[in-house]
This record gives sequence, C-alpha cells and structure tokens, in this order.
Amino acid sequence: MLSQLTSFVWISTLTAFILLKNFESVNSIIFNSTGPIKLNNEKRLIDDLLKNYQVKFGRPVNNMSEKVVVYFGVYLIQLIDLDEKNQVLVTNVHSVYQWKDNELKWNKSQYGNVYDIRLPVERIWTPDIVLYNYADSRLEEKREVMAIVKYDGTVTWRPPSIFKSTCQINIQKFPYDQQNCSMKFGSWTYNGDSIDIKFYEGLEEINRNQYTESNEWDIISAKGIRNEVKYECCKEIFPDITFYLKMKRKGGFYNYILVLPCVLLSCLTTVR
Repeated sequence: MLSQLTSFVWISTLTAFILLKNFESVNSIIFNSTGPIKLNNEKRLIDDLLKNYQVKFGRPVNNMSEKVVVYFGVYLIQLIDLDEKNQVLVTNVHSVYQWKDNELKWNKSQYGNVYDIRLPVERIWTPDIVLYNYADSRLEEKREVMAIVKYDGTVTWRPPSIFKSTCQINIQKFPYDQQNCSMKFGSWTYNGDSIDIKFYEGLEEINRNQYTESNEWDIISAKGIRNEVKYECCKEIFPDITFYLKMKRKGGFYNYILVLPCVLLSCLTTVR
C-alpha cells in the first residue's frame, strides 16, 4: 500500500514538473468543438494582450500624473480640390500617430522573439487627435486600419484619410493668385497635462515624399508650427500642431482658355 502511494506521489510530481516546464506549449492550446487547436506565438501573444486589456477608454499610463506624448505627422498624397466657392480644401493624406501604451508590452523571449504585431484600433486606446477646422458632413475622416505594436509598447497607427478643411480664399489676382490654407490638429477633450502632441520624427512640415503633383496648383511650402492655446471655456492649456499650406495657381492653363481669347478679341475689335 505504501509502495503504491509512493509511486502515485512520484508520478504526480513528475507530471506537474513536465507541465510547468512546458507551460508555454500548454498555454498555447485552446479548444473548440472539433478539439484542441495549437496557437502560434503571434496569435498566443495577441490573445494574451487583448485578454488582459480590460478598459480601452482610459489613458495607457501607470500614474495619472503622467502625460501621453503623441507624435503626429501628415503625409500628403494628393491635393484633390480647392473649392473657391465654398472655401474648402480637400486633401488625400496618410496621418501617422505614435504613442506608448504600458499595457501592450511583452517579453520577446516568452513569445518566440516576436518583435511586433498588428492590432485592431477598436480594441485598444487611441488618442482623440482631430482636425479642428474641418468642413465635412461625415462623422469620420479616417479609414480604419490596423495599428503596429512593438514589444516595448510603442503603437504606430497610419490611417489613410480624406480631409476637408476650411480655407479663406482670395481670388482678386485670379488666375495668378496664391492661397494660404491651414490644417489644425489637436486633442479634442484632453488638455496638455494629459496628452501632449509633438512632430513625428521631428519633421516640422507636411511630408511630400509620396505627393502626386497637382495640375492646377504648385505647393510653395507646407510648414508646421506647434502651439499652446488657452480657450475661453477652460483654464487649461491645449497644445496643437497647425500645418500651413502655401500654394500658387498654375497660370499656364488659364493663359490658353482665358487670357489668349481675350487678347484675340481685343485685336479683332481694334482692327474693325
């Protein structure tokens, strides 16, 4: 009897040791109606992160006195339209947002050295950086795309967007006019003590490396300025980044359809 009890204890101990030794493999198995399914390292990591990500609406900081620094930038893809009548600038851009989320960190050695993953933004916290001077009836300017998350908690989100922004237009010198439009971005609800906004990769202008040239406008400059503003509603300071787009109309097209016909008509009138 004692021998059987000893054998049972020894077998139980050995089984527990094996389970602990292979905890990662055991933990990576889930069950469905057809039987066990073994998850790869990436899926196991995503499952663990989202399982522990309880509340997505609070800022991802350990101490409430900490501020979340959001690095923001704009990649101009196309200048779609400048509507002189309605004073609206329409642009196709890729916005980039980058911040740290303390709840999305992991030890690479525990997940097969997975360096980064993709997560749906509707499952995690995202900063409420919006275009202040929007002129759009749509509720959302951005398309939903996955966010890239690194092992150290760095989240990078690059949604493509169609922005419609207000722009005060002066056409007194048409068709040889220049227009100055601005696009102001900042947090809609958080002040500077909670969320700070800075230039992505330190680039203090709109990135035009992927820009498709417009047939009607030449972009002279696209500088950005970081501001700190105190509004009448609140005593706190709200930081923002404003990009100033300076454009010059290409007059060559209008020389043929407007100026040249007028000159010819004047000449015919003079001759008669």
